[in-house]
Amino acid sequence: MFRYGIILLIICFCASLVLSVTYKFTQSRIEAQQVNEERNALDEVFPDATNFEDKQLEGKTYYLAKKGKKELGFIIKAETKGYSGLITMLVGFDFKAEIKGIKILSHQETPGLGSKIVEIRQGDKEPWFLKQFQGKRAQDLDLKDIQAITGATISSKAVLEGVKKSVTDFLTQIK
Repeated sequence: MFRYGIILLIICFCASLVLSVTYKFTQSRIEAQQVNEERNALDEVFPDATNFEDKQLEGKTYYLAKKGKKELGFIIKAETKGYSGLITMLVGFDFKAEIKGIKILSHQETPGLGSKIVEIRQGDKEPWFLKQFQGKRAQDLDLKDIQAITGATISSKAVLEGVKKSVTDFLTQIK
């Protein structure tokens, strides 16, 4: 019996060692891929912009969306607590806090329910749920203005509240 315990201990140690070494070698690639994904998403979030300028505010990066030299608005990274975990998204908005676009970068919502926040219906080019936010002022967002996802009200409300709070907080800080 003792022998089996030692064998199991050695197997677990080897597996842990392989996992930690793999993580060490892939960590920088994963982070670079996430940054690249975020950069590529900027065009989707603020389609009118032709270039994006990185800025810092209290240690957090945000982007100033421009068309040529004309400033159009901002793109911020927002995080909110959904039903199953964090929802990370980019939110683009103009100087009046009117939403230009939203892109979900990552989430752990329930497959088939909460994950519908990123579902693209046949014939569409962007998620139908996120498209509802476009043209609405962030401060005025309410669940009565947005069609929640059936069976995923918590995820729907989390995105709405995350957008509303992050944009409002950002505009308060930048002034």
